[in-house]
Amino acid sequence: MAKDKKKTENQPAGGGVGGFMMSAIVAVILGAGGGGAFGYFAMPDGSPSNSPPKNESASPAPAPVVGRFPNDAIELAVPAVITDLDADPKIRARLDVSIIVAHGTPETTTLLGEVREDVVAYLKGLTLSDIQGVRGFQNLREQLDDRARIRGRGAVLGLLIGGLVLE
Repeated sequence: MAKDKKKTENQPAGGGVGGFMMSAIVAVILGAGGGGAFGYFAMPDGSPSNSPPKNESASPAPAPVVGRFPNDAIELAVPAVITDLDADPKIRARLDVSIIVAHGTPETTTLLGEVREDVVAYLKGLTLSDIQGVRGFQNLREQLDDRARIRGRGAVLGLLIGGLVLE
């Protein structure tokens, strides 16, 4: 028995590097097997028997997207408008706008000047509380769009606001 005790005392308890490698290989095999089983049972396989039938004749071709303006409309940039608002502390406003006109509109330079003057006149009568928030900006956009359409006598299709800076 003394000989048996000596043999067990000299051997390492865990098996060393060989035991670690064997454990790692078993873990990898179990992980791959578990993942494969999960993928097989839990995920749809995409075979034709599980997919819904396709009816190609029932789905019409998508209609072309209709924009807000006609395809031949032209965007004209109005020079930047810088003016003071009607407020007790001086507040300056810079507004970058463009107008959309129909193709072939004559005298666009005078039209740009008239729209710019109208925008300046409208902004000078506003206070900061008139254009605060989403609703205030929406009102500003609608009012300027209406004024540009009236000023353009049918040639202006719309007004786009590119930027508004208050200082």
